[in-house]
Amino acid sequence: MPELAFFRHGEELLRVALTGRTQIGRAPECDVSLPDPALSRVHAVIERRGDAWHLVDRSGRGTRVGGAEVPETALADGAEIALGAWRALFRAAALAPEETRAAGGTQVRAGEAPAGPSPARLRVRAGGRERTVPVTAAGVVVGKDPACDAPIDDPYVSARHLRIEPRGGGWHVVDLGSTNGTFISGARVSQAQLPLGVPVSLGDAELVLERRDAPEPARAEAFEGMVTRDVSMRQVFELVERVGASDAAVTILGETGTGKELVARALHARSARRDGPFIPVNCSAIAETLIESELFGHEKGAFSGAERMRKGAFEEADRGTIFLDEIGELPLDLQPKLLRVLELGEVKRVGASRPIQVNVRIVAATHRDLRAQVRGGRFREDLFYRLCVVPITVPPLRQRKGDVRALAEAFLSRAAPRGVTLRWAPEALAKLEGYDWPGNVRQLKNVVQRALLFRGEGQSVPAGAVTFEDTRAVPGFGGDDDTLYLRGLTLEDIEREAIRLSLRRNKGKRAAVVKELRIAKSTVMKRIGQWGLHDEGRGAGETADLEDGPQE
Repeated sequence: MPELAFFRHGEELLRVALTGRTQIGRAPECDVSLPDPALSRVHAVIERRGDAWHLVDRSGRGTRVGGAEVPETALADGAEIALGAWRALFRAAALAPEETRAAGGTQVRAGEAPAGPSPARLRVRAGGRERTVPVTAAGVVVGKDPACDAPIDDPYVSARHLRIEPRGGGWHVVDLGSTNGTFISGARVSQAQLPLGVPVSLGDAELVLERRDAPEPARAEAFEGMVTRDVSMRQVFELVERVGASDAAVTILGETGTGKELVARALHARSARRDGPFIPVNCSAIAETLIESELFGHEKGAFSGAERMRKGAFEEADRGTIFLDEIGELPLDLQPKLLRVLELGEVKRVGASRPIQVNVRIVAATHRDLRAQVRGGRFREDLFYRLCVVPITVPPLRQRKGDVRALAEAFLSRAAPRGVTLRWAPEALAKLEGYDWPGNVRQLKNVVQRALLFRGEGQSVPAGAVTFEDTRAVPGFGGDDDTLYLRGLTLEDIEREAIRLSLRRNKGKRAAVVKELRIAKSTVMKRIGQWGLHDEGRGAGETADLEDGPQE
């Protein structure tokens, strides 16, 4: 049977069997829809006339066949058709994958196809889960209808979306008139040859045909949006399962970017409160003058600007869960009020005369060492023991190297354009796995999104697209120079270093720091005291006064 083999950047990505009349273009309704803006909606038609096959240009500009722009031509065996960034090779008779050659004699390796309708299995990835479906010589129908051989619950999948069937010694995929289409390597197809191992995209799901006796690949475990292959993270999942059903206070410990909020949301989702609200509060992102109002609410007229009564986060979280992120940043004078909520379930709005009863589960998180905070007098010991009934420690990414590949693949799959299946080049994965990830999972997600922007036109993301924002090859963070180096730092780290370096440049003069950084003088003085920067930039015996110069 005649066929077209489609190439991009020298790699064969798709084979389409020709039956009667085949439309090619970028419109979704074409038999082969190629995502290329250089193509017309219907760019060309290939049709059978007697014993010959003809190409008819529909773009109005001519289609390049064999190096010449033609409005219409008969296709000879081996004719090369230029279609934007794609090249199609016409074969009068289908060849085995290893026999396919692009124009110029360059051999291109394609995926392996079975010699006959040997038993296979279909790997289905949908909704964050993965399963396999056996495929026999009768083929398999995939769709949203529960009566299909491989049902998929996806709003973008049609009731009977596609069929995978044996044909001519290999396997073929046939779109069954779906609304949103069937895609192979980013091209929308009505029917095409399907080599083993080549992903097929439909909606947000992905299918991969493989030999039934092929070994199972190492699988990543998914748990409430978190993906891992690491034993230590599976222990975290088990602890969440065990603790989730109770109302015990939980404190999640771990470095910035490890996914502490995801763990908190998993605790909420696995609890009896899952139908109630989940209210996150970042204690480090709220000004000290407002944090009491944010947590406990205020009455109308309680302070200047309080024009109406406002519920606090604890009232909003009633019968649900409140997540206190960066609890180590909570001011010392507010900690007794939080302790009262834990002990009595009472909150008192700012300006109110009577407390209010709330039924809230508290989950806290911090990247700080709370025990050291207690020893330093910055965190109440009684509050520490009430919050840390069940501590859960999330390991940093550098301690679970096996998760780098699983997370990188998951982030790439989620961020890829709809209908386009991308993969990491082996060199790119090696580069990712060789890095120590000071910013943890959050940094990895940012690196993946940046790599998508720099990947070029291919289906493979090269190592050159993987870039990191740290500068460890230059003098280190906190050195004697006046340059601020970014190494996966938190905003707090950046603010501290900016003030420290400004003090050094201005010889400890607070007013000059205020003017240079354009930060309120109260904030500068507070941060200097908080971080112990009193003597930064000053020589022995020198003193500094905030009023030592003009201010803005």
